[in-house]
Amino acid sequence: MKTIHRIVAAAFLCAATLGLSAVPGNAQKPPAVILIVNFNQLFTESIVAKDVIAQVEKQADTLEAENESTEQGFIDEGRKLTEQRELLGQETFLQRAEELRKRRQQHQASMQRKMQALQIGQARAQQEVEAVLRPIFAEVMKKHGGTIVLDQSTVLAGGVDLNVTAEIMQLLNERMKSVKVTPVDPSTLRNNQ
Repeated sequence: MKTIHRIVAAAFLCAATLGLSAVPGNAQKPPAVILIVNFNQLFTESIVAKDVIAQVEKQADTLEAENESTEQGFIDEGRKLTEQRELLGQETFLQRAEELRKRRQQHQASMQRKMQALQIGQARAQQEVEAVLRPIFAEVMKKHGGTIVLDQSTVLAGGVDLNVTAEIMQLLNERMKSVKVTPVDPSTLRNNQ
């Protein structure tokens, strides 16, 4: 008897659930429209991205040349010091060798700060590009009735018709051609926090 009651109760529950889905207030929402964008392509192939990359490479090359020149100076100075070792005496030689070592360490620390400053400058430039991209994403989503934008790298399978990278790239290229990459000293960030 209990089994029959359970079956009847389950049937009523099922009917009630089906009846609720027919009520206009509970109508199913339309499915999400997912748009796909290749963010990597935007940040490497757009006009502004190529500009940022070129600026960073040029500044990095300058830093590398400066580093090589200074390091060669330390090597030459070390050689001369070694050649003069007997003339200077042990104590003076050790003192000058220690001074040279400290200056080299200071130079290396300085180069690391300069590279960090360049990386921070690059990140800031990319943030400026992202600020221009946000309204472009909103505009393209509205145009296509999109509800979400996903990076192509996170999509395992999907229709090519949902990929709006070319459209977003065109709008970005029209609205932003360049942005200045200015190195930012990491110590100023700590002071601002």
